[in-house]
Amino acid sequence: MIEVVLLALVQANLPPPPTGMVAISAGTYLRGRARSERLDERPAHRVQVRGFYFDATLVTRADFARFVDATGYRTTADKQGYGVGASEGMNDWEWERIPGASWRRPFWEATADTPAFLRDDAPAVMVSYYDAEAYCRWAGKRLPTEAEWEYAMRAGQDKSRYPWGDSPERSPGVYGLNFWQGESHRKNDRQDGHVYVSPVRAFAPNAWGIYDAVGNVWQWTADWYADDTYRRDAAQR
Repeated sequence: MIEVVLLALVQANLPPPPTGMVAISAGTYLRGRARSERLDERPAHRVQVRGFYFDATLVTRADFARFVDATGYRTTADKQGYGVGASEGMNDWEWERIPGASWRRPFWEATADTPAFLRDDAPAVMVSYYDAEAYCRWAGKRLPTEAEWEYAMRAGQDKSRYPWGDSPERSPGVYGLNFWQGESHRKNDRQDGHVYVSPVRAFAPNAWGIYDAVGNVWQWTADWYADDTYRRDAAQR
């Protein structure tokens, strides 16, 4: 599965949000972690964020189809003739080119989970950064910065692992997110009720009304990755 777009539009004063979006008030949150084996997660430091609007859900296949139908846009995968994903039997972090795969047909072969990818309310996947930017321009929006994204996802909970606490379960036996449970791509325990993607409103939203605040699929932000981002970010404050 490849990243999908989440959108945000910054404004100084926030009137009622456009349809399908939520208003996120300005504030601060604790970015990074004081104790982490990863250098790109340290140090923990306070970040101030201006108010902005944020899409309540991931961009769906139906959303992306409207964009493609209106503009005739061809995605990176369409132009290349292949998409990139994890093929069945591979380890979680190994990827390969899948001939003919794109947002329309992101899987490598028909499986029992194929219908989950093809639902109108499934998240759009196999979307490149350039595809995400093109969609945003068409919609009159933009990608959020990493700080905006994380601030919105955490919804005021910046000291716990998940927006609702430290367990993936919101209550005993009730998962709050779609994530992989299993040893390989040949075996998923389906403890959360899904194998790969889940519909964008399958789980309860976070405290600010945003669905899939964690889990389901990876999401694009506007920032380019740098392994010293948090250190430089902290030094500026």
